Amino acid sequence: MIVPADNEIRLDLPDGPRVDTEIVHFYSDGLRLNGVLVTPRERAGAMPALVASHGWSGAVNFRVLPLAGRLARRGYAVLALDHRGFGRSEGARLRCDPYEQVRDVSNAATYLAGRPEIDGSALGVIGASFGGAIAVAAAAADERLRACVALVPLADGRRWLRDLHAGPHGGPHGDLNGGPHGGPHGPGSWPAFLDRVARDEAERVRTGLGERVPLGTLMPLPPSPAADAEAALIATAYPEGYPLENARLALGFSPEQLVSAIAPRALCLITPGDDTVIPAEHSLALHARAGEPKALHLLPHGGHGGPMGELVDTTAELAGAFLAEHLPPGAAS
Repeated sequence: MIVPADNEIRLDLPDGPRVDTEIVHFYSDGLRLNGVLVTPRERAGAMPALVASHGWSGAVNFRVLPLAGRLARRGYAVLALDHRGFGRSEGARLRCDPYEQVRDVSNAATYLAGRPEIDGSALGVIGASFGGAIAVAAAAADERLRACVALVPLADGRRWLRDLHAGPHGGPHGDLNGGPHGGPHGPGSWPAFLDRVARDEAERVRTGLGERVPLGTLMPLPPSPAADAEAALIATAYPEGYPLENARLALGFSPEQLVSAIAPRALCLITPGDDTVIPAEHSLALHARAGEPKALHLLPHGGHGGPMGELVDTTAELAGAFLAEHLPPGAAS
C-alpha cells in the first residue's frame, strides 16, 4: 500500500465507533510481507477476518483502508497487505505474478488464523480491481476462505489487456511517448504490444534483465482528472516503473476459469456499470460461471475507482450485508 510519508494510516471514517490499526508482518515463500490490520476497538470474542488484496498498480491498497475501517466497525478484522514486491514488502520490485499473489493471500490467512483474537474458522477475502481478481482466484484455491468480495474485478487478463490496447486509448508502444496514458492511438496497437512483450521475455531469458515501463504503457487509460491524479500518485510512489513482464503474467491469468471452484462458499461482486478500466462485463462473466451462493451488484455510476472512493459507504453497506449473512461476527465455533 502507499502509506503517507508521515506514516499516518488514514481511514477517512465518518464519526462512529472507534477502530484500531496495527502494522503487521508475516512471511510468504520466505519473503517478509507488510500489512495493516484494522480491527474494531470494541469486540466480544474472536472476530471473523478478511484479507484485502490491492490492485495492479499497488496503489489501490491504500484506498482499501477506508473500506477496511468501515468493515471493522461491523465486527471484522481486515488485513490489508502489500503483496510481495510492493509497498514495504520484500520481493522483486513491482513484479505482479497473480499466482504468487494468491499464495500471499493464503499465507496472510494463515497468519490471521494464528492470532488469538481471530476466529480461524471464519476467514474471507476482499479485493479491488486486479486485487478483486486475486480475491476470486484465492477463494477458489483456498477452501478456508468462506466468503469472497470482489470489487471491479477482471475475469480474463488477455481479454482485458486486448480491449485496453486495441481500444481508442491504446497505441504503438515502441517508446514511452504518450505519457501516463500510453502511446499514440492506432488499430495495430495490440499486435505491437504483444510483440514488445515477447521481445522483453526473450531478453529476460537471454540476459536476466527486462524492460521497466510506466503503468500507462501496460494499461493505457482515457485521460481524465482522476486518471491524471492516479498517474501522479503512482509515479511518485514507484518512479522506477513496472516490469513489462507483468503484462505476460496477466495474459495467462483467467479467474473466470477458476471461479466455479468457490461454491458452495459465497461470492459477492460489486462493480459500476460505467467502469471503462475493467468493464462490468468482467463481473457479469464471473457471475455467470460462479455457483451459488453468489451476489452481483451493478452500481449505476462511479467509474473504476467509485467503489473505493465516492461510493465507499455504498460498498461497505453491500459488502457488509453479504458478509453478515455468510461470515457473521459473533459466530465463533
